[in-house]
Amino acid sequence: MRRLCQLLVASAAAFILSGCHSPNHTEAKQLAEQRWNEVRAGVKLQLARQQYDSGLFDDVVRTVSESIALDSTRPEAFVLLARSNLELSKPASAEQAIEAARRSGLDSADLHYMRGVLLEQRNDFTAAVAEYAQARMMNADNVDYFVAQAECLVVLDRPEEALALLDENMHRFDDNGTVAVLAGRVAALLGDWDGAAKRLGQAAVILSDNPIVAEELGLLFVRAGRCEEAVALLRPLIEAARESESAAVRHGIATCYLTLGDPTSAKTVLIDYARLHHEDGPAQLLLAKAALETNDLLTAARAADLAEQLAPGRGDTALVRAAVQWRRTDYAAAADTLYTLLEKEPTNVEAYCLLAEVLRAQSQNDSARDCLERALRINPSCIWARHALVSLGNSDDPVALSSHSGTTSGHP
Repeated sequence: MRRLCQLLVASAAAFILSGCHSPNHTEAKQLAEQRWNEVRAGVKLQLARQQYDSGLFDDVVRTVSESIALDSTRPEAFVLLARSNLELSKPASAEQAIEAARRSGLDSADLHYMRGVLLEQRNDFTAAVAEYAQARMMNADNVDYFVAQAECLVVLDRPEEALALLDENMHRFDDNGTVAVLAGRVAALLGDWDGAAKRLGQAAVILSDNPIVAEELGLLFVRAGRCEEAVALLRPLIEAARESESAAVRHGIATCYLTLGDPTSAKTVLIDYARLHHEDGPAQLLLAKAALETNDLLTAARAADLAEQLAPGRGDTALVRAAVQWRRTDYAAAADTLYTLLEKEPTNVEAYCLLAEVLRAQSQNDSARDCLERALRINPSCIWARHALVSLGNSDDPVALSSHSGTTSGHP
């Protein structure tokens, strides 16, 4: 009973005290005005978001500034002001907006993210990484913060750290292909082609209708030597885009067809494209190789000449030109091209092997044998040189006659 009386007395005292502090007319008016300003600020902020989505960035700056003047307690208003100023190429004004929020004691994940963006634009990547990391600590489920931090780590030459971060958090964004794409790119940067293909393969499943991912994965397969998979991904892209596709796609498909021993398909992929794109040196060189292997010497010579004009002095172009000259029985020109090439690239095994073929065609067997032996000293596993040397007969070079196996470039 005594306890109940104490509670009643305490409640009555609290009621009396609160009554004593009831707002007077002036205070009530100020509170009402403050609440009305907060409502107006919210309406203006919503309008500013709509203007931002419509690309009306000057209007956004004006509207969101009015919102902040009415209510300066919303971090998102300062973030929107900063973003709009960045869109208007006014980074100083954007930074002023973020600093104003910080001086007001405001804090949010988006504020740290925007601060990171501004630091990154000033090339202060170390500080930017710290801001992105803080944003992630406050909101670990925002993929933009995560991707920005990983990209900054790569710029700071810390790709291993970036890849570890991406792999550790991949499950958090397993329905977002952006993370898998970035992880694939970083793995490729580190030379882990299989790992890159695996990660980009995950992205391709998520983004199955995205041609950009298909292209990137297909080109990665080209670099990894997984040519059948590369062709399967890239061929539909050129069939759908016709002449508007990336040149790299066409290069990749042609390279794979040549690797797979199908020069006819490589030539088909390139012939019309190369005719319309004389300026594409890599395409001209690939066409020259494909045409040479299909014995279309006229096309091979024309494409090799174009490739030489676009990139003078390239060894692979000179090798193709020499092969065309050899096939045309212009042995003197072929030998001259190869001797010039070997002066620049004295360890070019294919050049020695082709020169041996040219010399052999002129019955200069001793000189041909010398070229092949030089090739084998540079690369003992060169199949072309070993077989050619055996076919010359009377070889005393045990390396040439050994059964040592290995990979090598093929016959032109």
